[in-house]
Amino acid sequence: MRKRLIITILMVVIVALLFWVFWIAVDSSVRAVGLVAELDRSGVLWFSSSELPQSRICALLAVMDPTFYRHHGVGLADGHPGHTTITQSIGKELFFHSFSPGLLHYRKIQLMVAAWAFDRRTSKERQLTIFLNRTYFGGAGDQVVIGFPAAATAFYGKPLGQLTDSEYFGLLAMLDAPNSYHVLLHPEVNAERAATIRKQVQRACRDGCFQGKTPVPCAPGEI
Repeated sequence: MRKRLIITILMVVIVALLFWVFWIAVDSSVRAVGLVAELDRSGVLWFSSSELPQSRICALLAVMDPTFYRHHGVGLADGHPGHTTITQSIGKELFFHSFSPGLLHYRKIQLMVAAWAFDRRTSKERQLTIFLNRTYFGGAGDQVVIGFPAAATAFYGKPLGQLTDSEYFGLLAMLDAPNSYHVLLHPEVNAERAATIRKQVQRACRDGCFQGKTPVPCAPGEI
């Protein structure tokens, strides 16, 4: 009798979890199109990923999400199990007011499901455009810096397309921890991180970027 009760409880819990995951997937899928459209209307997605050279997209993916073009929002093959993909980074902003893993990391699971659903409704190029425009870079003076174009202007005083490779690596170095690797507040720490990234990117360029998509080796002199 007791064994049957335990089995029944476990079955109820499993069904409840499956329903919870299904609800998150459906809700995120329905909301995805509207949320992206809202960003479009607000004018914050003015910089397109197509404006960056392929070699610099390669550099970004080598650092942040090597299997971006292959995974479906959840890069289980990348790094440690808790690795946050570009799609999940976008999901944190779109689907959560303020993200924290939560008890037993249930919000991390929620984020993974939402990212999977979002990936099904949003092209990879669109995701890159959102990431480039909405990534948090800490502050410059009394202003919050959001997006690569704003970061290029705030930290280097020039448009993103005019940054040198070293300056671009300086921005990439800030992605994991904008305050700890801040290019103005902690230039030496940023430079050390950027040097590590340069080696990482050079390997990616040599091998040909974009796993799951046609490899794009960086041309001589690029990165």
